[in-house]
Amino acid sequence: MAHNGLLVPAEARISPQSHWTVFDGTVKAFPLSPDALMVDINSAISNLEFSRATALLESRSPPPPSSSSSSPSKKKSFDSSKVAQNYDARMADEAFTAGCTAFNAGKHDEALRCLIVSLSKCPPGQTSAITKLQSLISLTSKQLQKSSN
Repeated sequence: MAHNGLLVPAEARISPQSHWTVFDGTVKAFPLSPDALMVDINSAISNLEFSRATALLESRSPPPPSSSSSSPSKKKSFDSSKVAQNYDARMADEAFTAGCTAFNAGKHDEALRCLIVSLSKCPPGQTSAITKLQSLISLTSKQLQKSSN
């Protein structure tokens, strides 16, 4: 294929709906709707924040033991098990089911509360579930705004 007098190899051709990024060297297709694009962006940001936070937590070592056993340490050590307790896949699934049931029953305010609880309990590694929940929260918010008008 000739482009401005130059021959462009087939693998270098980019479709009108694709965009090449310098970060990963691949061609990616952008979603057609702005809402879908925002969901993709939010998911990518969540993944990046999670990976950075995980790397930071893994790089920190526990503080050295105190040499004087008579005085209690004023600094509390970080307990990763407490962070893991904040996420509960079973509770997230139950809240998601309740949210979908409420949405189908036309109770959009209850559905929104349940979906937000589900999102807060969803483990950060479940990116597809997080993206789905964010989309449903957006849809439910729009339905709630329509019903209030």
